[in-house]
Formats: sequence, C-alpha cells, structure tokens
Amino acid sequence: MQSENLTAKIPRQSNIELLRIVAMSMIIAHHFSFHGGFTFSSDTITATRFWVQFLLIGGKIGVNIFMLISGYFLVSAKSLKTNKVLKLWLQIFTYSVGIFIVFSLCGAETFGIKKLIKLCFPITYSQWWFASTYFVLYLLSPYINRLLHSFDKKQYQHFLLLLGFCWCIIPTLTAQANQSNYLLWFVFLYAFAGYIKLFKPRTNIKGSTYIWMSIAVTLLTFLSAVVSDFLGTKIEFFYKNATILYGMRKFPIFLIAAMMFIGFLKTDIGYKPFINTVSSATFGVYLIHDNKYIRPFLWKTLFKNASYAESNLLIPYSLLVIAAVFIGCTVIELARIHILEKRYTRALDSAADKIDRKIKKGLLQNH
Repeated sequence: MQSENLTAKIPRQSNIELLRIVAMSMIIAHHFSFHGGFTFSSDTITATRFWVQFLLIGGKIGVNIFMLISGYFLVSAKSLKTNKVLKLWLQIFTYSVGIFIVFSLCGAETFGIKKLIKLCFPITYSQWWFASTYFVLYLLSPYINRLLHSFDKKQYQHFLLLLGFCWCIIPTLTAQANQSNYLLWFVFLYAFAGYIKLFKPRTNIKGSTYIWMSIAVTLLTFLSAVVSDFLGTKIEFFYKNATILYGMRKFPIFLIAAMMFIGFLKTDIGYKPFINTVSSATFGVYLIHDNKYIRPFLWKTLFKNASYAESNLLIPYSLLVIAAVFIGCTVIELARIHILEKRYTRALDSAADKIDRKIKKGLLQNH
C-alpha cells in the first residue's frame, strides 16, 4: 500500500498484529490455568484436568512469539530511539504504581513507603519478569544488531545452531538450563527472527501450512502430557513431569512459536485498522492482568477458577473468562493511551530529542 504523501507513515500490515493478539490470548489462557489454583491428584483422569493442561501449553509459546516479532522488527534498527525507551518505561511505571495506589485506596492492599519506592523502579525490582527482560534487551538491541549484521549468511547460521543447541536442544534432552536465562534465550529468539528478516530464506510452503503444522505439533506436545497423566497413575515421575515439554526453552515450544511466526508472516491479510488498534494494547493487557496485585484477585477472588475444576462448565467458562480479561484489559490500555499517553507524548518526544542531541554532541566531542 503506497501513500500519496511519501513522508506519511505507512500503516503496518495486520498479519503480525493479528499474531500478537493470538499470542496474548494464549498467555492469558496459560495464566488462567497456572494461577487458577487447580489441583489434581495423581489418580484423577478427567476431561477438566486435560483442559487445564491444554490451556497451560500456550503461555510460553506466546512469550516466544512476542520475542520473535520484536527481533524481526528491531534487527534493522541502527540506533536506539530514546523516545521509545521513555515511552516503554512510563507505560510500565504507570501500571506498577497506579495499580498499587488503586488497591491501597480500596483497602485491598496495605500502603507502605518501601513498597511504593520499589514499585517506582519496576524494571530494577522486576515487577514483571518479561517486561524487565524485554526492556534490557531493547537497550542492548543496537549492539546486538551490530553483531548480527557483521555475520555473513554461513556465520549467522553457525551462530544460531550453536545457541539453539546449547539453549534449546540440551535443555530439552536434559532438563538443564545449560547456563541460560531469560535474557540469553530472548537473544537467541531475537537473532532467529533477525535471520529471517535479513536473509529472507525462501520456501514453497504456504503460510497456512506452517500454521497447520504448528497446530499439529501443539496437539502432539499436549498428547505427551495426556500419556504422562495415564502413566502417572502408576509411576510418580510421570505425574510430576506431565508438562515437562511445555517449557519456554523446550524444542517443541520453540518449534511451534517459530512455525506460527513464519506462517503469519507469509499470510497476507492486508491492513485492518481494528486488528492493529487491538494489537497496540497487547503489552498493556499483559501488564494489567499479570500484575502481582491483580493476579490473585482476578483468578482466585473474582473468577474463582479452582471451583470449576470438576465442573462440566469449565471449558465454556474458561473461554468466556479469557475473552473477558482480554477485552477488559484492552479497554483499560486503550483508555490509558488516549487519556494519558497522548497528553505527554509531545513533551516526551521533546525531552528525548534533547537527550539525543546531548549524547550526539558528547560523542562528537570525544572524537
């Protein structure tokens, strides 16, 4: 789509924006299951138990997808944009402090100065593990890009194979992290998506085929949990490790995320304003519903997930709750954007420009 005004911003196509929505829905489903307080004994084999385990699988797939998307779009950036750093930090800060104040005023949380001070530094004190890790990765992205752009195609492939073997294959086979952590894993995902962006590997496989293959691998991975459930009635090891392949750095989860990403990347659905608008709120949806004060209130007090553990209504109830959480948090985030963010964007951009000029001036003086 070409704009008549060459200086106008070309709207981002909606295929990857739709993938963001799908990924966040999977993450909410995971949190419904993981934080819902569900408990099942080793000899309990029920449809509700299988459903809870099925919902659980999407969380780490969704996280991996978000990092693949980030790597794909950020790998071409030549420098860090100060206004985006400030905007991201303010978004995280707003929810960190704002939710605490709301809960304190409602009497649901005891107000404390020490608590407030920590919440004023949400990245340092890791109020959300993903937000903190992503923020640090974003700060490092220009330097990561320089490394990745220095590789020729074969060197890049060797780099990916090395990281993939150390931080994906070995953890899958041994259940050991092998000196990896969230940040290093995100670097691998960033680099993997960067390779796709920079070298554009060609394949005759259609986008829809990749998506169907990702669904097939998802079902096979879930099937491994079901088999373990049955074996777990006799052998405790299988009961305790039924979802061992659900980990973020496990090969099946990485494979599903990669195939979904490539599938949506190869699927052209054009520009859909509604999808892009909803997609712009997905990070806010995460910050709201997985806040440490919101989380127990949402899943245990408001929706009482665990009370439906043996109910025939669990499947429709969970789908309604997941949709309600997504829609509710999206409305709140879009309201924050329009009421708060748009009011300070101009001042923030101005401050960012001043910072960028001072940094550039300092660098020139050093040379």
